[in-house]
Amino acid sequence: MILSTIHDGTEYQIDTSQSVDISIPYNFNGKQPNFYDVEMGKLSPLKTGDNSWSVADGAVCNVPEISMNIHCSGTHTESVGHLLENSGDIGSILKDGILPTVFITVLPDSFQNTHEDYHCTVNGDESVITAASIKLQFEKWKNLHPHALIIRTLPNNDEKQFLRFSEAPPPFFTNEALMYIYGLGIKHLIVDLPSVDRMSDNGILGNHRIFWGDGLNPKCEVDPKSEKTITELAYIPNSVEDGFYFLNIQIPHFVCDAAPSRPLLYKVI
Repeated sequence: MILSTIHDGTEYQIDTSQSVDISIPYNFNGKQPNFYDVEMGKLSPLKTGDNSWSVADGAVCNVPEISMNIHCSGTHTESVGHLLENSGDIGSILKDGILPTVFITVLPDSFQNTHEDYHCTVNGDESVITAASIKLQFEKWKNLHPHALIIRTLPNNDEKQFLRFSEAPPPFFTNEALMYIYGLGIKHLIVDLPSVDRMSDNGILGNHRIFWGDGLNPKCEVDPKSEKTITELAYIPNSVEDGFYFLNIQIPHFVCDAAPSRPLLYKVI
């Protein structure tokens, strides 16, 4: 199906049959990414008395039950409720079906090579994504005023989808990087990392606070009415080129701070 949409007074067309799924397929009982060494997501048949509701066990149909950690074992989209006592309703926040989006690729740098900051102690050899690297790649698209920003980090091999991050600590964003993204007016941020923050930041989640707060202070109170989202643990194939796209973030309507998600990327035709 060919859809036409207008953004900033310009008409664009997309072919809905040509979407690129930039989520990591959730393979229950199989290979999964893992953040903080959580229990892996599992799928098992419903048990009622002596019955196992699995066709493989002789039942007439499969009735699976699942357990999963939304934030730590697969692609997910989270809301400001991630930082609030009232965790909110992520399903009510994503109202726009098609989001004008810029997609860029950046190369992390050693913290010691930057002139940017983070809100807790960082070792000099840790990898970070800087405001400077984002600005360098985003500049050519800035006049398109996207609502969403997708950031792919290098290297980008297939194994990246299934890392155990306690054994392979991921890059994270500097505070200036999130300040820059906030200043762009981005409403939906999609990254291929398990978090926009350092794996341990003394429990502050400062970059999350910048994005959902005042855009400046990593220790600020967040806006409980914010309708911005962050999608983490996406995976963007190397075949996808940087540029301007439209995006559909598909989620189940979980009354929760976050939900598993399936971002679909559409090239402008």
